[in-house]
Amino acid sequence: MKQFVSPQDMLNKFRNPHEIYTQQTDFYYDPQSDANIPKILQQSINFFDDEISKKTKDKLIEELRQNIIRWLKLYQSVEQEFAGELAVFGSYRFGANGKDSDIDLIILAPPQIDRELHFFQQLPSILSSNSKVTNLYCIQEAMVPLIRFKFAGIQFDLVFACVKKIMKPLSQSDPVDEKSSRSLNGLKVSDYFSKYCHQKSYLSFLKFIKAWAINRGIYGNVMGYLGGISWQILTHKIFQLYPNYSVQGLIERFFFIFSQWKWNELPVVIQKCDEIWRNSLFEQQQKQHNVMTILTPVYPYINSAYNVSNCTFTIIEEQLKLANIIMQKICLSELQWSDLLKKIQFFDIYYTYLQIRALSKNKDDLIQWKSHIESKLRKLNKMLDEGDVNKAIEFHLYPKSFQTDYVQGDENDIPGSLFNFSESFYYGIRIKDEELVKEKLDIENIIRQFCDCLEGQKPYFRVPENLNLEIKSLHKDQIPKKIKSEL
Repeated sequence: MKQFVSPQDMLNKFRNPHEIYTQQTDFYYDPQSDANIPKILQQSINFFDDEISKKTKDKLIEELRQNIIRWLKLYQSVEQEFAGELAVFGSYRFGANGKDSDIDLIILAPPQIDRELHFFQQLPSILSSNSKVTNLYCIQEAMVPLIRFKFAGIQFDLVFACVKKIMKPLSQSDPVDEKSSRSLNGLKVSDYFSKYCHQKSYLSFLKFIKAWAINRGIYGNVMGYLGGISWQILTHKIFQLYPNYSVQGLIERFFFIFSQWKWNELPVVIQKCDEIWRNSLFEQQQKQHNVMTILTPVYPYINSAYNVSNCTFTIIEEQLKLANIIMQKICLSELQWSDLLKKIQFFDIYYTYLQIRALSKNKDDLIQWKSHIESKLRKLNKMLDEGDVNKAIEFHLYPKSFQTDYVQGDENDIPGSLFNFSESFYYGIRIKDEELVKEKLDIENIIRQFCDCLEGQKPYFRVPENLNLEIKSLHKDQIPKKIKSEL
């Protein structure tokens, strides 16, 4: 007979990092079910890299490394022992990445390499001269600034850290400024988790949760959801609490616990350290009234959920609660594992959608323009949280853009438009309080503020007059079938 423990009692015990809730194995442990989970992932969504794909990516990483080391050596002084280094961090390092996931890289450079001059101005030109490099753009205003590009069709996110000296392990290198410290945090976190990822149950558990989050449309830090580090911290928390549970048991506990977590009261912490509560960055984030707090386990203890807004938090919470219901039915053999991994049918959920459409007269400028808009959507999320808007309307952003190029004769396009290339982002809209919508709300003013936010950055673009933006509401029947088929 399973002993009943109230959810509140459990949550109170979960405040402390490293505390093991139970050493027991889960009561419904099924070895066959655990063995089937990797197969389920592969069959349901074709999630993993095969050996050929993995080797191809490894070769591309080494090619990039050689090119970047060659560039760094141009600035190496005679007395310096090192020119710099390129390292892999994040999901790819653990083998927890999906086939289409991006690969995280970090450049560790000596102090004479300047972030703005060398990394954001010179390096993009050098990378772009390689015919394998496409879709390159810089995200300079992010908490961790980066260059994003495709290399032979594979997506890479490249960050930069200036260090006084290269250390072994690389994550112990001493950063010269705050931006470098934040950039180095991803590598430090990877080192922290690397000692656990050799455990088969841990890795299968992590892959499953990541696949679920991607399929349910709540994966992506830039868009205001949770990124890879946040999902890994959450899975690690459950693994800490239930170290002897099977993969099935860990997944069940994950959804049971986090569907009831008091996010406004309890930060998720997996590394005990007195400095956490005194750290200035964390105190600053607390003053900003973060909706979720998921702390990285290494100094400077960054809140990895800093981009989550009220509107994206609502979607994350809804999906966790739904997954818990499905998981309990799986345990009762009423549903299958594949039911938990079903992709969200985003364009069937709402009757009305807000389309934010980036338009350009040429494809190259569209990449820059679309990427700039994408980096600002988290600010739009925050604007939609303000005042009565969040009380009256639910906004649900899908964390992916869709190609919506001009098609001659398309009645939804701008008449006589010369903007032949476009990509669109979509918010699902649900009215929660019709009276409040009629009486007080001015959504158009929020849209104007968002446009002003974008306009302020136009000098970054090579040919601003080649760009345009269209924002309008659509009925679900107006969403092209081609876009719906991409989900």
